[in-house]
Amino acid sequence: MSLLVTGATGFLGCRLVRELLARTGDEVLIVLGRGSQESLRARTEAAVTSLDTAPLPVGALDRLRFVSADITQPGLGLSASDRAWVTDGLTQVWHSAALLGLDSDPVALYRSNVLGTRHVLDLADAAPRAHLVHVSTAYVAGRRLTGHIREDDLREDAGFQVPYEETKYTAETMVHAWAQANRRTATIMRPSLLVTDHPAPPGLPCQPLETLTRLIDDAARSWSVRGKKLADLLTHSRGLKNALRVRVAADLGGALNLLQADYAAHAMVRATQNTTGARLVRTLHITHSENTATTTVRRALEQRYPGLQLIAVLELPDPTPIESLVAQRAQLFGYTAQRRTYDRTHFLKAVGDLPGPKPIDETYLARGLTISCMVGRGTSAS
Repeated sequence: MSLLVTGATGFLGCRLVRELLARTGDEVLIVLGRGSQESLRARTEAAVTSLDTAPLPVGALDRLRFVSADITQPGLGLSASDRAWVTDGLTQVWHSAALLGLDSDPVALYRSNVLGTRHVLDLADAAPRAHLVHVSTAYVAGRRLTGHIREDDLREDAGFQVPYEETKYTAETMVHAWAQANRRTATIMRPSLLVTDHPAPPGLPCQPLETLTRLIDDAARSWSVRGKKLADLLTHSRGLKNALRVRVAADLGGALNLLQADYAAHAMVRATQNTTGARLVRTLHITHSENTATTTVRRALEQRYPGLQLIAVLELPDPTPIESLVAQRAQLFGYTAQRRTYDRTHFLKAVGDLPGPKPIDETYLARGLTISCMVGRGTSAS
């Protein structure tokens, strides 16, 4: 028996591989990804072994096999012999690869997230015993800012804040159509915004919130304020009187659903242990039981940058050059108006007596934002 994973070098994907390897058993774990087998092995093992978790069982990494592939290409770019080998005895397909950038080119997003999913489904056709696990996002809810989002909800009437959300919605509809047409089972995982308090080593996957620190760091490298480098002002505490005040168009009365990435990966693997008798498509919200106030995220950023004070405004008249730069690239601030909650009925049933995640506070978030990730931003490897 074997399992297959796409996106194994991504922020979530490497954690899924770690959890799958931690299980007892001798299943082969096939990793599909770009580059040579040697390069893919090096990147995957570096990502998996960098995680701050319990040691893997002895010999766990020996269960990994690596196949060069590209989800954007028809047939994943696999040769006929590789395709036959990959699908022989396959019992699970974990499709985690995706382009994640909120400001990414819509064409590139469609190619990776929609066509990529189509190509993975085509591969699954050749493995009729394999259960599909498709990693989506809780943000397929799009522009619905309020209300209780049910796990079975999948609609587009409210529209989407960014093209990324729309491509993940489209991919979900494809999974449903594929399962119905072929009488196949699938689990759709919808994680919320995943976070960690452990900065990624250089060259390894970043957490999504790193978008905010990258934005500030990029501005700091480009601007001087009052004759001093912006970086010096941001990183040295001078009290509110001397802080650099930056207005942002945000609604700090909202709340985001943030969830620890390690917890999410553990829960997702646990949830797939028993799919007997499940409906053709089961959708799980991999979300925290409590939303995190956006003021908590702001305080975490201000801990990370003691010389910075963020001021939320509904409109931004006469922006300073720094405020203009932030406004042009801060799509994440558009999520601060959210007040919606997420149904977790299917999720809780699937994970059984798994304890809930710990609360998330600004100290936790600030720890994870202390070092900016310089390589591999914006995408989960595919």
